[in-house]
Amino acid sequence: MTASMTSPAPRRIVWRLMPGRGTISLFELTLFAICVVLAVVPLPAYLQDVMILSFMWAGLALAWNIAGGYAGLISLGHAGFFGIGAYTSSILTLSVGLTPWVGLWIGGLIALIVSALLTVICARLRGPFFILSTLAAAEVVRIGALNWTALTGGAEGLAILPTPDAASMVFASKAAYAVLMLVYLLFAYVVTKLIEGSRYGYQLFAIRDDEDAAAAAGINPLIARTWAMCVSAFLTAVGGSLFAQYFLFLDPTHVVSPELSFQFALIPALGGLGTAIGPVLGAFLITPLSELLRSYFGGAAAGLHLAIYGTVLIVVMLYLPSGLIGLLERLAGTASRPS
Repeated sequence: MTASMTSPAPRRIVWRLMPGRGTISLFELTLFAICVVLAVVPLPAYLQDVMILSFMWAGLALAWNIAGGYAGLISLGHAGFFGIGAYTSSILTLSVGLTPWVGLWIGGLIALIVSALLTVICARLRGPFFILSTLAAAEVVRIGALNWTALTGGAEGLAILPTPDAASMVFASKAAYAVLMLVYLLFAYVVTKLIEGSRYGYQLFAIRDDEDAAAAAGINPLIARTWAMCVSAFLTAVGGSLFAQYFLFLDPTHVVSPELSFQFALIPALGGLGTAIGPVLGAFLITPLSELLRSYFGGAAAGLHLAIYGTVLIVVMLYLPSGLIGLLERLAGTASRPS
């Protein structure tokens, strides 16, 4: 037997242009490099705000996508997990002096436990019944935050001291917040890519596409979906803690609102549901658009951005069912074909 027959052929590294399941593409690396440059170069304060919010919403959309896009658990209650993370880290900081660097992990753990209980109880519900159960769970969190005045400040809100201190995760420079939010985005993206390319990720896709067939193949849908919701809730709660440290004020009517839950679902649907890069693209489009509309129209057209969200979503669902990533893949495929 010759050496050529016994030795495996060396693998060639093939660089993909567009993102694929479980692989890193040139498109993703380029986008990451642009984000790093934007985070470190000096920009006007308003543009830094838009960039920070874009990074934050991209991470939150990735978190929602693990449950909604990969496991098929369409949730309109993620604002509840967001609020749990925001209030937990803030209350621990204000009450016992615990640094938010630790508090955000505790908030994530509490959200994980709550999401596990919710999923075990409600995951057997199908379609709109599960969606309504998640919406009801978020309302319970909102009502609790509104009425537990001694702990959360109630309707008056909860304020965090704006004294710059790295130990308190309060920074004088917006550039520090930009780097922090970018790290959160990259953390959520790495977790998403690891799940996407793993055996567990393929099990989630199978359950999402045909739960009965996946169960017949030996996959336990309840356990797989519960873990997906736990990871999703944990990442969402961490994002809520970072939100609290950036704005330094928590209002339960906003932090735990149905509008936030709708936005969690809207952004991945716009960018490309069930893909890793889709939520990032959706956040990078919808967040700057929202902020620009708010600054342009001001109070004269309050709520107009919601109408824009709805219009954009309708157009995407009608003409781009695979989202922005589907459009980019078609354009890249067209450009790569010989004329």
